[in-house]
Amino acid sequence: MYIVDGQYFELTLKQKLFFFIISLVINAFGNGLSVATAMGSAPWTAAGANLSNATQWPISVFLAIIAVSIALINMILLRKIDWPRFFGNIIFGLSFSWLVGVFSKLFIAYGIQNISWALRLPIDIFAVFLIGVAISIYQRANWIMHPLDDLTNILRFNYFFGNASKAQMSNFVIAITLSLIAFLFSHQLVALGVGTVFSFLLQGHNIAWTDRHLFKRLVHGDVYKKEA
Repeated sequence: MYIVDGQYFELTLKQKLFFFIISLVINAFGNGLSVATAMGSAPWTAAGANLSNATQWPISVFLAIIAVSIALINMILLRKIDWPRFFGNIIFGLSFSWLVGVFSKLFIAYGIQNISWALRLPIDIFAVFLIGVAISIYQRANWIMHPLDDLTNILRFNYFFGNASKAQMSNFVIAITLSLIAFLFSHQLVALGVGTVFSFLLQGHNIAWTDRHLFKRLVHGDVYKKEA
């Protein structure tokens, strides 16, 4: 949904594809970069990394399993069967899982883990911020999005009265719990650090900031519904 001179319009297919591609790439880039810095990833990416560390399975496998599971939970929370939305979640989730693996391997190959922590830390914070930017874009486009961010959208507007921070933090609690469960088996925590704390505490604010300042004419469909 976008707004021009106070009027709301549906996105065209071309616009939907544009926002889908740009947000998918930004999100995977940010997640892959945060994994490569080893300074802390977004909680769900960290959960995948910890499950991978505990089982020695590829992180992409767990990110894909998480995506499918959350897509099913989203239908339950919406209290209706929406197959196009479900399969859209799956398409985004699987594409995202693959791209994160590609970007993280690329940055590791370039030796980002070998630079000083003083340089890696701001890079990691920037990476986490990019994730919030991507989430804001495809939540507002509201066409195809990652099931985890669709979950945040559902929680935000259906359960938390539009509060992005509460929705994001409640989403993250589950992810951190998965990392702790993995820790019970591996006795080691990975991909958790300053970046994770930044994401947990401020990602909702990052999303809200992006809502106001980037692609400002792109608005949540829920806004239209409430004002119609």
